[in-house]
Amino acid sequence: MIIQPEWGTRNVNKYFYESEARRVAELNEIFGEVELTVDEERTLIWLAGWAEYTIENVLSAIRKAMAAEAKRLEAVRP
Repeated sequence: MIIQPEWGTRNVNKYFYESEARRVAELNEIFGEVELTVDEERTLIWLAGWAEYTIENVLSAIRKAMAAEAKRLEAVRP
């Protein structure tokens, strides 16, 4: 699960922090149950600082990859 840094621990304004929180929540829809390394979490928090459409595109690509992997695994099962 991605944990957003506490308010006031970085030099960001309230608008940025609030929009980042929404994007972290979107990322947690996929990564919420995944044990991440500190570096992976740090990278995803950095990514959450980008524009909303960037997160939407990254999440879309991840979901497509997850669906393709599930389909591949299903095809392998007897």
